[in-house]
Amino acid sequence: MPADFTLRVESNEDLGASYHLLKLSSGIDLPRWDPGQFAMLSLGDRQDPLLRRPFSIYNLPDDSAPRVVQFLYKPLGRGTALLSQVLPGARLEALLPLGRGFRPARRGGDQIVLVAGGVGIASLHPLAAAEARSGSSPLLLFGCRTAAEVGGAAPTRALGIETLIATDDGTEGVRALVTELLDAVLVERGAANKILCVCGPTPMMKAAAGVARRHGARCHLSLEGAMACGFGVCVGCVVGVHRRGAGEIIYVRTCIEGPVMEASEIAW
Repeated sequence: MPADFTLRVESNEDLGASYHLLKLSSGIDLPRWDPGQFAMLSLGDRQDPLLRRPFSIYNLPDDSAPRVVQFLYKPLGRGTALLSQVLPGARLEALLPLGRGFRPARRGGDQIVLVAGGVGIASLHPLAAAEARSGSSPLLLFGCRTAAEVGGAAPTRALGIETLIATDDGTEGVRALVTELLDAVLVERGAANKILCVCGPTPMMKAAAGVARRHGARCHLSLEGAMACGFGVCVGCVVGVHRRGAGEIIYVRTCIEGPVMEASEIAW
């Protein structure tokens, strides 16, 4: 069950290329969470901005550090810009864990393919860590604009998993969109035993869903949404979905029925 915690900022490190890693600690053990679940973070005792912001939880629960939670983010708006200025020792409020994470049903021989666009790696990194911990061999496809931004995937690559890079300008890996790289990988390696787990900008996830559909691959998306509460009260993060037997589009809350949902359900 989610709960509200007052957490201490242990570090708020600038990793370069606008990536920041925020490490928080609690005075008590935190609840367990699944890869892909998220938290709603405040900026301490500030009243402006008033609303909390949703952030994917970056680390796996660790029995050796059950009171630590981490978040990878980029200062892309006013809230995250203010968050990047928070110093060690500060106190932040966090409601966690929230939402439905990655729990892909798998058969023998299935391989998880992680498809990340930029800071979307934040949602996928704990899944990569869980796969590596279990002895599985996932594949990471990471897309970004230029080689300077590839460092955002460095902790995930350090897990020892196979990683393929796509950059918009071709300064590292292949010059392509990560969804084009995904298409090429499914052509070369086959799609029957692949489970795609995707997070990134919405247009990129829509394109990935299209690639999965063409190849008949199973695909799970970690959706983004404008959330004010994170637990279904504000109804600000609804997304249209096709549901089996419904015969029409219905709307569900990303924070409750997601953020991880099957790509085939989404009514783009």
